Amino acid sequence: MTQAEATWHGFERHGLSADVNHDEGSRIDFNMSLFRHLGSEAMEGHRNVYDQRVKPDFVREHNREPETRHEIRKSMLKNPYFKYWSHLRVHVQEAFNYDNARTVEKQMDLLKERATPPARPMGSLDLDPEFKLPKYQTSWDMHWMSGGFHTEHSKDDVTAGAMYDIAGIYIITNGKLGPANDGAAYSVIGYMQERFPDFTPTRILDEGCTIGQNTLPFKEVWPDAEVTGIDIGAPVLRYAHGRAEDMGVAVNFSQQNAEHTNYEDESFDFIVSTMFLHETSKRAVHNIVKENYRLLKPGGMMLHVEQPPYHKHDDLFVEFQRDWDTHNNNEPFWGPMHEMNLVDVALGAGFSKNEILEEMAPLIQPTDDDKFAKGTGAWYVLVAFKE
Repeated sequence: MTQAEATWHGFERHGLSADVNHDEGSRIDFNMSLFRHLGSEAMEGHRNVYDQRVKPDFVREHNREPETRHEIRKSMLKNPYFKYWSHLRVHVQEAFNYDNARTVEKQMDLLKERATPPARPMGSLDLDPEFKLPKYQTSWDMHWMSGGFHTEHSKDDVTAGAMYDIAGIYIITNGKLGPANDGAAYSVIGYMQERFPDFTPTRILDEGCTIGQNTLPFKEVWPDAEVTGIDIGAPVLRYAHGRAEDMGVAVNFSQQNAEHTNYEDESFDFIVSTMFLHETSKRAVHNIVKENYRLLKPGGMMLHVEQPPYHKHDDLFVEFQRDWDTHNNNEPFWGPMHEMNLVDVALGAGFSKNEILEEMAPLIQPTDDDKFAKGTGAWYVLVAFKE
């Protein structure tokens, strides 16, 4: 069975996609179904367990209700339902990473060949052999993916990119980002077209672009713009470049640390990231936003997509649930980043208070027929204009 015949539903195949046989496709189906179940019906049980058992026990012991998500977490860790759910959730994450690695490893030479850019590429790929990876990425395997998104196993390696694309992000999001996993980008574009209809960027920088799934839509919507995606990982950038060339989209990719790039002052009029800041660190977030300010032209826009900061919630239990990844999914900066006041970060970087917005952008769930099909929910966006 080929990749084009794979069994999991809705995933978009392209020339760089790894080939998947019947058994591999079935495992992807199973992992996705289990992941979806754990994130829906099974997860709903947490609230019942908390309301009926954990919270009453806490009140009896302390003569008050929990006051922080940390108190809720410590109490929930004593509950067998939550512990068993957490075990399964970690297991399925490790399982699909392991399965994807086996699928990719056996066809690595073929994938490298597919990722080789044509003699006259439309876009560019700039890798730095002396690039220094930040410790907040090398100290652990993000999302339990062995080697993270940066490790190179061989010359011209694309392993991380192929694993991320084959089913990783598609499973994690339950396909809610659309067939090409680019729903976050189309959510940004839809929000911009509604909120700032006269803003037409000419030089766009996408930070933490990974395989470029959220980079290409900006070029497709604004074809006259020069679009660049940056990331620290050479394997994902090679894959991103090959993917873009295969799809016929001219995008430039460069290995850069968003905290300090080699671009000149005022190089871009639109800087964007989608679910990127929480993969860095508190210090890095400050540095990234300061660098954004330096790189923006006067009148340019910075827009970062994330889940809402914790201070936007009025339900400590929801805050506790959203913090699960901090302690269990090798995302140690998830919690600290979502505790930050990003408006204060933008002010500290030089943006003016009256040019900073915190808003919710309606979630777009692209389909094969409608790139701007609306889904359920919304993204948190931090928007700032440089005066």
